[in-house]
Amino acid sequence: MIAAGGRMRAALLLIALQCAAPAWANMGKPWREGPLVAEPQGFEAVRIVHEDLRIDLSDLSGESSLATVRVAYRLDNGGKAVRLRPVFATGASGAERFEARLDGRKVAARPLKPAALPETWQPPATTPALSGERPVFYEVGEASSLALDFVLPPGRHDFSVSYRAEAMQSKREGPTLLYQFAYVLAPARSWAGFGGLDVRVSVPEGWRFAAAPALRMDRQDNDPHRDVYRGRYPGLPGDAVAITTQAAPGIGYSALSLATQLWLGLAVFGGGLACRPIAAAVARRAGRDGATGAGRKRRVWPYALAAGLAWGSAVACAGLAALYAPEHLLPDGQGYSYGYGRPLAAIAVVMLAALLSLIGFIAVAAIARRRLRQAGSGTVGA
Repeated sequence: MIAAGGRMRAALLLIALQCAAPAWANMGKPWREGPLVAEPQGFEAVRIVHEDLRIDLSDLSGESSLATVRVAYRLDNGGKAVRLRPVFATGASGAERFEARLDGRKVAARPLKPAALPETWQPPATTPALSGERPVFYEVGEASSLALDFVLPPGRHDFSVSYRAEAMQSKREGPTLLYQFAYVLAPARSWAGFGGLDVRVSVPEGWRFAAAPALRMDRQDNDPHRDVYRGRYPGLPGDAVAITTQAAPGIGYSALSLATQLWLGLAVFGGGLACRPIAAAVARRAGRDGATGAGRKRRVWPYALAAGLAWGSAVACAGLAALYAPEHLLPDGQGYSYGYGRPLAAIAVVMLAALLSLIGFIAVAAIARRRLRQAGSGTVGA
């Protein structure tokens, strides 16, 4: 009988802990695609002496997933003036979000419809994992491209572009939003020459970060609102720079999650263990009230009902706290709720609490009445 009761309490504990883990309902994709962002096609006639690539993700927030891309090229035209018609895949929503300059002068851009997308512009299938897990798949939305048309005189020139594009946002990897961004380098293989690449990526201060190829944090950057990662390469380090970043949940979130789960387990398991001593106390109280026989048994049920309701209330409070309380300690705007999982889990917790209230009422009443019968027959403690 005791072993069976223990198995029942263990099963109830497992059910409750499962209720506390948010489930995911089938209600569409839990991510928003990223842009196709790539080096330009159309520099086959000139050499790139050096490229400086800056990807600024430091403005990522719950309201915005925009990244700012700035690329500066040092062009070398060793021959006569040449007409260039480079095409950029930017992810920018239109020409108004794109700016190009040659030696400080603006160069007009026009959108291409349909987008001109060579095969070399294929984005990576994944971006790197943040802590040893499998790489995270990367998906781009509908591609867009912009075309320029200008004459490049002989000699060396500074050419730059800047634009804003949406990072991929995912609700699948942990309690905070996951952001991914990829810059495709492969088109640069078609250029007349490539002299080297500097990469600089900025993310909000304290965020988790991973990149392929690997980038090192710049410890000398003292901006309190962002972290900067850098890499310097004599040639192309790969087909793309792939980035994954995410706000860290923080120690407060982890501590509160653990505490509420322990509270839930204690409420379920401890409430079951407490039924017997509570029933003994109820029996003693009913025995001291002076009633006899059926009167004693009638005095049992109010106490048993209170005990059952107390158990159910403790489980409901602990379960709902485990579901909803830790998210309040996540970084502002980075927590999320996807699907019907958490509301369904909350309903399951309430149903479990109601079930345990009934079980507690029945168990305390039954044990207390049995003790009263034993007291009447002189067999208490047998």
